[in-house]
Formats: sequence, structure tokens, C-alpha cells
Amino acid sequence: MAAIITSKFRLDTTNKFLASLADNQFYMALGRPNAWTDDTVPDTPYENDYASNTLWENMFAMKRIASTDIIHCSPRNLWVSGTTYVEYDDQDTNIESKLYFVISDNNNVYMCLKAGSGTSTTNPDTTGVQTSGVINHSGSDGYIWKYMFTVPTSDVTKFLTASFIPTRHIKATPPGGSDTALVNQYSVQTNAVDGAIYNMKITTAGTGYTSAPTLTIVGDGASAAATATVSGGAITDITMTNVGTGYTHATVAVTGGSGSNGAVRPVIGPPGGYGADATNDLRSHYVTINTTFTGDESGTIPDSNDFRQLALVKNPIEQATQSATLSAAGSMVVGNFYKILTMGTSTDAHWETAGSTSGDPVVGEVFKAIATTSSGSGTIAQIAEASAYNTCKTLTIATGVAFPADQIVEGTVTGAKGLVVEYDSSNGIIYYIQNETTGFGTFTASDNIREDGTSIAGQDCTAVGVPLINHHSGDVMFIENRTATTRADGQVETVRLVIAF
Repeated sequence: MAAIITSKFRLDTTNKFLASLADNQFYMALGRPNAWTDDTVPDTPYENDYASNTLWENMFAMKRIASTDIIHCSPRNLWVSGTTYVEYDDQDTNIESKLYFVISDNNNVYMCLKAGSGTSTTNPDTTGVQTSGVINHSGSDGYIWKYMFTVPTSDVTKFLTASFIPTRHIKATPPGGSDTALVNQYSVQTNAVDGAIYNMKITTAGTGYTSAPTLTIVGDGASAAATATVSGGAITDITMTNVGTGYTHATVAVTGGSGSNGAVRPVIGPPGGYGADATNDLRSHYVTINTTFTGDESGTIPDSNDFRQLALVKNPIEQATQSATLSAAGSMVVGNFYKILTMGTSTDAHWETAGSTSGDPVVGEVFKAIATTSSGSGTIAQIAEASAYNTCKTLTIATGVAFPADQIVEGTVTGAKGLVVEYDSSNGIIYYIQNETTGFGTFTASDNIREDGTSIAGQDCTAVGVPLINHHSGDVMFIENRTATTRADGQVETVRLVIAF
């Protein structure tokens, strides 16, 4: 049995993931302040529960991903003179692995509709933005290009990387004052010709032709027409004189010219036509996520330690509101997300009032509140809604002693140990994590806190705090282990992740 997962399936999955941002909360997480066994070679993350559990143990900060922080993307193929590019072919068995589209130094994106006999030497930017038709440089190198779009300036800054280009499908007319790039792309989309034939492939050149044979195109579209060029008795080139419209299939009859055995087949464009949907045409089943961590995010997260792990977490739960009764006064905030923990005596109507869209609420469902309260005895948990969270545990101690980052501290009474992520000397708060290196002992307010391995009395512990996010409460969607990235007071880190679907 032979089967494939199509690009359409991958793109559909990508689209659904992007759409899910409206109905869920996604956070970018930072973690692993302590070194790997070999700190130049990060551990390999695996798709198992152990990887997710240890991620939570090592996490110390997270920041919410906004819908404007994520976009479709495709591999970046820079146009370089002297490079051979491949023409788009609807029958190519592996078109996605080939160089059939390019981006120029001016961030214009073009698709190759017809390749020349050798390398490309004429930059498509010579003609540049052309929102209808094709770019044909009068046969200078034989290449015919289709202008697709220009990457908008804001997308260049936020999403363009050395390996990927951001792509969009514009759903409505750009409003007045929009970037010219968006206006031009929308024009390309509206000018796209569905079922046009811009190129034909010579499958058999034939022999004995003394003049150009007649090409008759038969299919379910209309008006496509082409002429052949012969040399040395063989068909050497095809020129489209009318690209036609509406074709999903077609055949070409080659007659006349005194020769024989010439065979040609048409290349039919993607649904909607070239440029109607760049995310489809460029196989954009990747997303780029851009999240910027600015210092301590207004006193919210640690900024004096390095990180070696990045993660994408879906719908983590706030620790302080992990179980509220639906009927409690003010138990919900309009616009916030909640997760159903128990149904109790609640009815479907209660959950629908609260914002459920499923029509049949079930335990585990996430919904967005459209009312502050509802009757019933079901319980809910509030999904994280703040811009950023410190996910560390805390110890409040008497001030006066410094605890450096990455120092392991211990409680003199319980023997519990933790790794210092950051110490707030002004307020006497140690932000710490516990992992397999430290063990998972429980500190108490009866502990004195000292550096591990010392015999000093230590600092009096007055309070033990839990993380602001309930660990293991959200779904870990992505993990990346890397070498250390150092954070410093006031430093800005822009994290770009590319995820393939």
C-alpha cells in the first residue's frame, strides 16, 4: 500500500494552529539555568513525558504569545546570479524540496514559472513589482517569473530569518495607509487567474520536424493556446500565446510540421491561480514565532541568569485560581480563559453562558468567559492571562546575605535543596527551582537557608511560596534545548522559533 500526507494536510494543520490562538493561551517559556553535562552540547529532547516533566522543573519564566507574534513561513531561497532554478510543475513528485521560488535582496518573492536552459542571470527585480501577468526578460536567460509579494517592512524586522521568509494570505482589502507591500500582494491575489497554463513541458522532442507543429489544447478550461519552436528536427521550446483559464486537466495534441513523436504536456497552476494564496503556493506549513523578553518585564520575571531551554506551552493554569466554584460571586472575568475541572450540577446552559462554544461542554474543555458568574456547582480553573510570569518557587529570608545565581541552597531543618535562579536582595526573596540535581525536598518556614555544603547558621526563612503557574498544568507543545543564552539586567532577547508541521 502506498500513501502520502499531502502539503494541504500540513498547511491545514498549520492554519488550525494559528487559528487556535484566538481560543487558547500560548506562552513562550525559558528554563534550564544550570549547565548541561557538556555545556557545549545540549541534551537531546525526546517526545516523552519525562521531557515535559523536566521542562517544568527547570522553567523559570514565561511570556504570552500574541496573535501578532506568529506567522506562516517558507524556506528562504535567495536569488543569486548563476544559480539554476526549477520551474513549478504540478506533476513534480517532490517540488517542495526544490528551488522553484526565490526572494531578492529587495525582499520581493517570485515563483519560477519557466526555467531557462541554464543558470539564471537576470535578476527578476530588473522588472520588479508586477501585480498581474508574468515577468519575461525577453529571453535573456530563458526564465519566466511570477511576482508573488514583497515582505512588508514590519515582517522583515520581526520574522525574516536567514533560513525562512514570512508569508501571508490577505483575507480582505488592506485599509488605507497600509504598507504598499500588502496592497500589492492583495492586487496579485485578486488578479490571479484560476486554471491558467503558463508553461508546457516537452516530454518527447520528436524527430523530423521541418516546421513548427500545431499544438491543440483540449481540457476542461478555455482559451489556452501555444506555439512550438523547432530546431534540428526536434521541438525545443513552447511559447504560451494565451494562458487561458479554468483548467484542472488538459492534454495537448501535436500535429503537422512533417515530424513525428513530439509530445507536450501542460503545467496547470495551483487552485485559484499563481499568487491567489502564497501560503499554498510556497508550501508554508511552517510558522515563525517571535517573542521579545525585555529585561525583567517590569519586575515580573528573572533577568540575571542564563537559559538553555525554550518551550511552547498551551493553556497553563494560574496557581492562585486553580479551582474556583462556578457559582461563586465574581468567579470569572469577562474575556479570560477557563478550564472545566468538574461538571457538578452545572448544565450545558451554564457553560454556554460562560462562553463555551462546543455545545456539549466536557471536563477539560477551555472556554472564554462572556459573563462574570453563572449558577451551578461545577469548578473551573483560570488559564494564565498575564503578559509574563515568574514560574519559580520562592523563599523569603532575612536580608543581608547574597545568594548568587546557580548557587544551590539548603534548609537547615528539612535538608531541602534548591537552585537559585535570582535573588532579590532588597526584599530578601530567593527565586529557585528544583530538579534532579537538587532533589525535590520541601522547604518550610522553620528552615534557615544557607549555601549547600556550608555549616553556617543560615538566614531565617519567613515564608515559602509556590510558583505563580501551576506546574504541569499546560500542554507542552514544543521544546528546544540550546547552548546558554545570558540574560542581564535590562537586556532584550528576541527569540525566533520556526516550527514545521
